Amino acid sequence: MEGFNDKSLQKVLSSSISPMASSSSSSTHQWKYDVFISFRGEDTRKSFTDHLYTALCQNGINTFMDDRLRRGEQISPMLLNAIEESRVSIIIFSDNYAFSGWCLDELAKIIECVKVMGHKALPVFYNVDPSHVRHQLGSLAEAFAKHERMYREKMETVVKWREALTELATISRWDSRNRHESKLIEEIVRDILNKLVGISSSYMNGLVGMASCIEAMDSLLSLGSFDVRMIGIWGMAGIGKTTIAKVVYERIYTQFEVCFFLSTVREQSQKFGLPYLRMELLSQILEEMNPPSSRLLNKGINSIKDVLYSRKVLIILDDVDQRQQMEDLAGDHNWFGLGSRIIITTRDRHLLTCQEVDATYEAKKLDNDEALKLFCVHAFRHKHGMDDFRQLCGPALNYTKGLPLALKVLGSSLYAKSKNEWKSELEKLKQFPNKEVQNVLKTSFEGLDDCEQNIFLDIVFFYNGHDKDFVGEILDSCGFFFSIGIRNLEDKSLITISENKLCMHDLLQEMGWEIVRQKSEVAGKRSRLRAHEDINHVLTTNTGIEAVEGIFLDLSTSKDLNFSIDAFAKMKRLRLLKICDLQIDRSLEYLSEKVLITYPHDVWMGRKYLYNKLHLYGDPKFLSNSLSDLYWHGYPLKSLPSNFHPKKPVELNMCFSQLKQLWEGKKQFDKLKYVILIQSQNLTKTPDFSGAPNLKKLILKGCTSLVEVHPSIGALKKLIVLDLEGCKKLKSFSSSIRMESLQIFILYGCSKLKKFPEVQGNMEHLPKLSLQGIAI
Repeated sequence: MEGFNDKSLQKVLSSSISPMASSSSSSTHQWKYDVFISFRGEDTRKSFTDHLYTALCQNGINTFMDDRLRRGEQISPMLLNAIEESRVSIIIFSDNYAFSGWCLDELAKIIECVKVMGHKALPVFYNVDPSHVRHQLGSLAEAFAKHERMYREKMETVVKWREALTELATISRWDSRNRHESKLIEEIVRDILNKLVGISSSYMNGLVGMASCIEAMDSLLSLGSFDVRMIGIWGMAGIGKTTIAKVVYERIYTQFEVCFFLSTVREQSQKFGLPYLRMELLSQILEEMNPPSSRLLNKGINSIKDVLYSRKVLIILDDVDQRQQMEDLAGDHNWFGLGSRIIITTRDRHLLTCQEVDATYEAKKLDNDEALKLFCVHAFRHKHGMDDFRQLCGPALNYTKGLPLALKVLGSSLYAKSKNEWKSELEKLKQFPNKEVQNVLKTSFEGLDDCEQNIFLDIVFFYNGHDKDFVGEILDSCGFFFSIGIRNLEDKSLITISENKLCMHDLLQEMGWEIVRQKSEVAGKRSRLRAHEDINHVLTTNTGIEAVEGIFLDLSTSKDLNFSIDAFAKMKRLRLLKICDLQIDRSLEYLSEKVLITYPHDVWMGRKYLYNKLHLYGDPKFLSNSLSDLYWHGYPLKSLPSNFHPKKPVELNMCFSQLKQLWEGKKQFDKLKYVILIQSQNLTKTPDFSGAPNLKKLILKGCTSLVEVHPSIGALKKLIVLDLEGCKKLKSFSSSIRMESLQIFILYGCSKLKKFPEVQGNMEHLPKLSLQGIAI
């Protein structure tokens, strides 16, 4: 993995592994309440405590306050549980607080939770001098004298209470003396909100790469505004959309009246149906209402907006994959009260467009350092022994390519394994992808229609990294409606387009290969072939007659092949045939006009390009008439078969071939746009191109035996590139040219060409004309 080295691993060793492995219990505890209020009823129930409770609830802070009159000295187990289930306790310490054994039991329990569970205790000294609490003076001394007389047989209880008071007095919080109560309550609420966000951030323990995500989401959510905002989180499967949504939810849910996180919408709607999800959402909303309304529950989803339009709500719809899900569960902005936030996670960007969300956050893969850190969290969980495995981390990261799901799954599978077991697992992944990761990724593919699936698989096998427009011309000729299909693949996060190149994550490409492989154990019954062993089997056994649509044979990884040319003749459905040496051919992929204009003259000249691994025998009456793309470098025959009359070919790319002529006579190739025969050094003449009126590029660079270019070349009005560089024997060329679209015309090195053709018509688009080295 680029950027991975020992220094990167050492950085991980010395940073965050240990804290992640030993995160506090507060990060995993299931809280039921945000705040527990401990108070002496006779002092503050109908005054300060009531006002504080109201203010907390109005700010969306889930608060527990026991408003019952307390009888007896034994504290209720329900109250003890409520303390444990709360993130924060506010202790309102008033004049008579210490006289109540019940209150002191609450206080002792709170201090215990502070020490054991990461609980937060915030005292309010209500008209009480904090120093009296610290030293137990004044009314506290009187209260404890009473307790010592009453509990003379249980002095350990009094000691526990004294210790709890001493602990409480060390926590510096609020002194109500000489303060306006309304201002003090505002300050307390504000502090609690900030404190809850800090506590919620502990959810991020063990997570990696979240800081920038949260910063971006905070900006998009704009929590300070009172409008209703819908925010989308979009990205490929396994990229971390749900994790981001969970972290955001944990950080901000306390600021809303009604909160609901509806997970796995896609899966649940498939399993139970949308009516079930509507009822789940409505039930949760009504449960949080006070009092709950069974009447509204019976009315169904149409009542949701009646309930919510006046309420500030936070709703997360996770893993949405259908427009109807959003319509039924989130409606539109006017369903919700001011300040509401709706967050939708999906793999399909178009759904967010249809929903008219206010903003979309694109979840992206982790960078090298983040990927290494996340992998180590799951593979090691602690520092011990990591040094012994540092050389094996690189291959693991190369496989996962920054995808959080894959990093977690692979790291966990390698936890506590030996070095030999690591090596075995990493070697196994080269042939058998991780099923857990593949199953998650595969759900995106299964949601495509037939045309989209074919486009995706063709890119996986043949066109990953190629120019989008070029690929579109080929796949349109196959009848796949490329423009809308590629847009949908991009929206569904299955491909990306960068500088007009089609790209995809390595694990998605691996998934595509595996989908085709799993169609059949028999190679000849699969639609596309790329593995050398499968291709060799099909070609040498003459199978694959009905199923095979595409073959990509990389000769750089193969041994010598011997097969009959009849193997191709029988493949009636063969659309795409690519045979090349990838180690040499990477620079020979499709080039845009812009690149060709600036490309060095000698980029391909002087190559020694030998294809001696492929040996054919038999009569050359082969090649499927269904071919749309024939890309065969080192083509071993002297011409295309005489019975080759395909209606769909877009490209004939046969560099370094043994061709003497491409075809004889006139052939009708209406869709042919690219003819590339670089360094086909036996080629003596070009064919009649009048049957290929849509030809855009003719590249014959380095065809050193070429003598004649057929005069029909001059009438190709759509030709953009004509490259004859290094055709040193060329003598005959069209006497006139009418090529209105021509942008690049190269005759460099055509030393025997003595006459430049007459230009007829307008050739105003020609920015590059290279005539160096010709005899004119």
